Amino acid sequence: MSKANATVSDRISTVRAPRRDGISRLSNELLIAAGIIVLAGVFALTLGEKFFSVGTLSLLGQQLGILVIVAAAQTFPILVGGFDLSVAANMGFASTIAALAMVNNYTVESSIAFALMAGALVGVVNGVCIAVLKISPFVVTLGTLTFLGGFGNTLAGGSSIAGLPDRFTENWGGGTWMLGIPSAAGIGAIVIALVWLLLSYTRVGLQVYAVGGSSEASSLAGTRVWAVQVFAYLMSGLLSALGGVVLAARVGIGQPSLGGQYDLLSIAAVVIGGVAIGGGVGRIGGVVLGALLLTLVTIGLDIGAVSQFTQQMVTGVVLIGAVWLSQLKGQLRFRRSWGTLRTARTETSPSS
Repeated sequence: MSKANATVSDRISTVRAPRRDGISRLSNELLIAAGIIVLAGVFALTLGEKFFSVGTLSLLGQQLGILVIVAAAQTFPILVGGFDLSVAANMGFASTIAALAMVNNYTVESSIAFALMAGALVGVVNGVCIAVLKISPFVVTLGTLTFLGGFGNTLAGGSSIAGLPDRFTENWGGGTWMLGIPSAAGIGAIVIALVWLLLSYTRVGLQVYAVGGSSEASSLAGTRVWAVQVFAYLMSGLLSALGGVVLAARVGIGQPSLGGQYDLLSIAAVVIGGVAIGGGVGRIGGVVLGALLLTLVTIGLDIGAVSQFTQQMVTGVVLIGAVWLSQLKGQLRFRRSWGTLRTARTETSPSS
């Protein structure tokens, strides 16, 4: 094969690989969307008007809005090849900070700013420990989870903080905006739009994908890998704190344990949405669909009076299945890449 033909072949392979990956991600999202439709149909048939009611749709918007914020937070560390087990603890910690500030006569805006800065600081500490000190993400974020639980309870005196202003609860998670849109859903939509723009059209967003795909190659290309990793955990801390603020507004209290199961739910939503464990692959649109699927399951089981213990079992099974499918897709991508590389080497090798 001539050198010119080899060059053309390499270019064709380079173009086709991203197209295959894009088609694969789109197929995954279409599959999730089909699952959502089927699941909604099943709940509609079994639960009737209880499921398709104005109250249920409002509840769906509130819960989905919070989950997509926390799932967006989890997306950043997973994209760079890590994960964050402390998102739920950060939610509760941020809700405690905001509630304490409000009951001590700070304005709603400044109280929320305090909470977001605290969450961002937690994220930076996580990122520095992981990216600079090279400590395992599991160890760091598990330690942060434990620390925040104790620190938050110390600040709150081991109790919930009530008496939050109506302006906060109505506008930030517990009420509705124009056209009857739940405030939590509106905030979630804004967050998703901003995260999509950040990951798709900014240099740091592209670097997040590059570092997750290959930190070594990114370093050789001049990227400060440690800085991108710290940024990813900063975004995780900031957005999980925002999720805690919205959740506090929805339930009307600040509490260190407010985050509940959002650490596992956020990971499940991200992985179901097509973000690969190990990093480098995934779209925020798929994360939204994954969050919608989980929220639909939760609401349907709640309306059907299924116990919380059974719901936890279902969530665990879904999470294991999602990680397993993610690993299978990763193996298929590796085989396709290896096959393309072998073909390219064969075509460019000198003929005997």
